[in-house]
Amino acid sequence: MAEEESIVLKPREPFSDALLPQSADELAKFMDQPLAAIAETITGALAAGPKAWTLMTGHFVEAILQGKLYQQVSREIKELRDKGKIPDDFADEKKYKYGFKSWVDLLKTIDEKPPDSDLLEALMAMFYGANKVNATDAQKMLSYRLLQIARRLHSGELLLLRAIYDAFKRKDFQQQWVSLSVWTSKIAKLQGHNLTALVLKDEHALVEEELISGYANAGTTDFNQSVLGNNARLSDLGIAFCQNIETYRVETGPDSA
Repeated sequence: MAEEESIVLKPREPFSDALLPQSADELAKFMDQPLAAIAETITGALAAGPKAWTLMTGHFVEAILQGKLYQQVSREIKELRDKGKIPDDFADEKKYKYGFKSWVDLLKTIDEKPPDSDLLEALMAMFYGANKVNATDAQKMLSYRLLQIARRLHSGELLLLRAIYDAFKRKDFQQQWVSLSVWTSKIAKLQGHNLTALVLKDEHALVEEELISGYANAGTTDFNQSVLGNNARLSDLGIAFCQNIETYRVETGPDSA
């Protein structure tokens, strides 16, 4: 009887033939494509390819997103330096106390939880404030502390804060106290989704960070609870946070000098 032959199957490398190019140059070109094109390529490959590909896809896609964000942040920082809005040597710790620290924290956030556009804007606004030319030491210190707060927030909480800031600027709440239900309904309408439960979910982090005021009777979240109507519930810290973002938009926008 003939001896049985043994067959060794060599596993296919994930994305080896259809997705990931073989050379570093080709991979760099692939990663330079718009995110929509990258998503289309990977989605199509996963739909048609072996299940083994799914084992590394998440890490690969996250690495692409992180790489894109690093590039975007680096370009924005270079532009700020070229326009003279932050010093060329902002990372010199002997000259600028918060320059290098704010840069490290910005990159750490991208590494730990790649931010979406809303969070990235908040992070860049606080980085800019901590390094802005002609800003006082107190202003730089405040911006650095606001950067730490921004790192702990998520986009939903930032969008809620933006809606509250809009209500504050329009002076939508004139009375000193307003019921939580009235405040929540108004803010939900301003956000466009009309979901009071979503507002209540996102507001907790803003209260914890003291960006907005809490409730009249601390420790309770009864929907009939009262909240401060003054400033639409924004604290002075919350106003400073929102103003930093507003300043960043104005001073670094396409029409800025």
